[in-house]
Amino acid sequence: MDGTLLSKQHWDAIVVGAGPSGAISAYGLARAGLRTLLIEKASLPRYKTCGGGVTYKAARALPFSIEPVVERTLHKVDFSWRMGHTFVAESRTPLVYMVQRSRFDNLLTEQAVQVGAELMDATTVTSVEANEYGATVSTARGTFTADYLVGADGATGRVARGLGLMSDRWALPAIESEIIPDDRTMSHWRDKLGLDLGELYASYGWVFPKGDHLSVGVGGLPLLAEYGSRLKEYDAMHTAARVPVVCRVIRRHGYLLPCRRQGAAVQKGRAVLVGDAAGLVEAFTGEGIYWAIRSGQLAARAIVKGGPQLHYQRELDRRLMPDLLSARRWFRVYVSFPRACYMLPRRLPFFWAAVCAIVRGEDRYRHLAKRLGPFSFTEKLLPDPLLELG
Repeated sequence: MDGTLLSKQHWDAIVVGAGPSGAISAYGLARAGLRTLLIEKASLPRYKTCGGGVTYKAARALPFSIEPVVERTLHKVDFSWRMGHTFVAESRTPLVYMVQRSRFDNLLTEQAVQVGAELMDATTVTSVEANEYGATVSTARGTFTADYLVGADGATGRVARGLGLMSDRWALPAIESEIIPDDRTMSHWRDKLGLDLGELYASYGWVFPKGDHLSVGVGGLPLLAEYGSRLKEYDAMHTAARVPVVCRVIRRHGYLLPCRRQGAAVQKGRAVLVGDAAGLVEAFTGEGIYWAIRSGQLAARAIVKGGPQLHYQRELDRRLMPDLLSARRWFRVYVSFPRACYMLPRRLPFFWAAVCAIVRGEDRYRHLAKRLGPFSFTEKLLPDPLLELG
């Protein structure tokens, strides 16, 4: 950013946060001709806590290729039951692309800048205000106003707190380590991701291979007493079982996956929340990139249509939330019958085909009930397990 940007005090839209939801919001706004300012607190490219799995459907939702930053293309899933009894299920077509979030986010931001968005990174937002007429964003580099504001600054971001939104969201804890293993272990994981089920109630473990290291973690619903300590124990056991030789731990961190309560406000006046800031995370898989992209696109479209009646939340509730809520209800099946969920991909090919279709975006969670024929009403009987969190 050069010094001339400070003279542009008023913008058509300001986007706070340059993750996938913010970058795609800025991309859509700038491409439509709106003067758009994208503010990011870190200096880009920056490290981001994330497994780095971009599903096929997420990549397909983008208007440009992510091929330049893809480190591995995965067709296989290595399932384990309580860190043993493994089997591999394979898809003939790609399921997940593995990326470093620093490079992936930077690619999306560069695309937004190329179509006209102004980037102001290494800039902390100190406060925000919004009403039906516009928004004000105060930063360490000055105060800016805009007709519209997009909060894309993550689960603990300034925008939602400043606007008094998402204070009642659920938060699902996770622990992840980036590990350099020995060559034999790295070779095992080179073409597959790992998913461990059944060890800790309502929780799971994963292994994601990157170009030169592994992202290994655990997470789930905190429905047990002393869940934090038990999750740490599971993390240690899971890592030892799935990565038997650890040469070096690059970093280890804990984080929270935010989940929105049905009907919770993600809009105030001309300000909207997208991605993690809006709690748009798939509860079981922890997948948030697809929902970040789609919410960013919905926000941009709503703002481009403009006017005092900004219909972003209505469109979000109509287009995205039904599937997220359906995914939570199907998550109840895993919570109640983890062993069956481990066995089904191996014993029932049609079940594995249904899972692959959802990951690839060829089907949706809320359509799964149709496969049950006369028992399609079953999904509506499944309670949302997140409601147990209070």
